[in-house]
Amino acid sequence: MSTVSPPQRNGKTPPVELQDANNPSSELPKAINCISEVRQRQGMTLRTVARRWDLDVTDVRRMENPTNDLRISELHAWQRLLEVPLHELLVDSELPLSPPIYQRAQLLRLMKTVVTLRDKSSDQEVTHLIERLLQQVIEIMPELKDVGPWHETEERIDRRSPVVYEIPESY
Repeated sequence: MSTVSPPQRNGKTPPVELQDANNPSSELPKAINCISEVRQRQGMTLRTVARRWDLDVTDVRRMENPTNDLRISELHAWQRLLEVPLHELLVDSELPLSPPIYQRAQLLRLMKTVVTLRDKSSDQEVTHLIERLLQQVIEIMPELKDVGPWHETEERIDRRSPVVYEIPESY
């Protein structure tokens, strides 16, 4: 297994998680990403991520730490793995989601459920109804056309073509 080291900072201020915790002048670290929440919401385990990226679970846990200041390339790797828009991985503020964003999140969850049902259904009548529902959701939000099913277990049979996710070597 590979080990993940913190990114080189070239003498700049270290990310929040690397600042001295014993220094009373340091502020409490604030969450800047919600990768862990999104991963759990997508039904993907730490072990699954570690296996796909050939990393230790500890390294993955460190990467998804909410106070971890990830590079954009690392955020893109998480985005591809979790199949969510990039902005869903970032903490913008303590305010609740705006109504359009909340509605989009609801539609995304609905679409993932519909795709999962389609993949699991063997009844032709039910499959026909699921396909109709799928098309109706796509009419409402066309960008959901390529959304994949909910992640379940590692033993899940994936009928889509295999996708290789890579974590940047510099991490």
